[in-house]
Amino acid sequence: MSSPLSEIPSPSPVSNPPSDVFPMTEKSLDLSLPISALLRAATAAAHESAETSAGAKGLLAGRLPKEEYTKFLFILWHLYDTLETALDTHSSHPAIAPIYNPTILRRTDSLSVDIAFFLGTTSSDPAVWQQHPQYTSFLPFPPPVQIYLSRITSIASSPTEVHRLVAHAYVRYLGDLSGGQFIKRIVSKAYNLEDGEGTSFFEFARLGGPAGGDNAASGDIIKLKAWFREGMDAGVRDDAEKRAVVEEANSVFKYNENLFALLNVSEGEGDEHPKIKVPGAKCPRQVVGSGKESLVRLVEWARGELARRTAIIPVSVVVVGLSYLALRSLKATQFS
Repeated sequence: MSSPLSEIPSPSPVSNPPSDVFPMTEKSLDLSLPISALLRAATAAAHESAETSAGAKGLLAGRLPKEEYTKFLFILWHLYDTLETALDTHSSHPAIAPIYNPTILRRTDSLSVDIAFFLGTTSSDPAVWQQHPQYTSFLPFPPPVQIYLSRITSIASSPTEVHRLVAHAYVRYLGDLSGGQFIKRIVSKAYNLEDGEGTSFFEFARLGGPAGGDNAASGDIIKLKAWFREGMDAGVRDDAEKRAVVEEANSVFKYNENLFALLNVSEGEGDEHPKIKVPGAKCPRQVVGSGKESLVRLVEWARGELARRTAIIPVSVVVVGLSYLALRSLKATQFS
């Protein structure tokens, strides 16, 4: 899957991840927890820092110019190309094997499809779209991209560090399966996309389904996330490996935060979509009323609240909270 362009530099090894990103003490880590629970707790601060960065908030608010979003796809393609090559190489490693399922997880090919769509090229073959002027102007890699790719390559080339790849897979794939499903709707609306065009990256196959079958629905996504967490728990059991994976995951969130810093957010982009104003509404229960416009009002209110609150509240918390309140409100509402 490596890039065919000879001018792309080979990542140089990086010996260790940043140690001062979100320092942890032995007392702060409950190593009796399975790695999935440990990661969730021990990376919360790093996760919040990444998802509340300016570039991430611009993406979540639909305010990335199309050219910037396409550049983001370039970055993701190289990131996944490097990561998935490493996972392929070490697919039989005890820590990797339980989460290795390229039929479902591989993102490189779907990213190529989306990139070709946004560039308007005739083929999704990287050898074709990587000749496009918009892509070649992206080269050489900005330092944050180079550092990120170098770290993955360094881990993959060190037999005693391969388990750290679990952290990279955790941050990327579970992010795609979680917040990525929300971002898909934002991207579709921001760029007026229809019939799934330009959003292949966010689509996953069903766990246990036939190759080329239907895409995973919301219930299938929940099962995929559970399978992935169970796989991590089965593969990373040693205390030393748990410490290393947690350390690496905190660094990976920082690497992603640095990627978001490369995106130029336009204040005017993404705001062209009409919003329904509901004077005095402070919660979904006040927004939802009787009548057929209620659901639309609720959705627009939630979108506005998300864009407004991400500076102080983690996106995941806002989404879960709004979803819960919305469902409670909708149960008592009938639409004509």
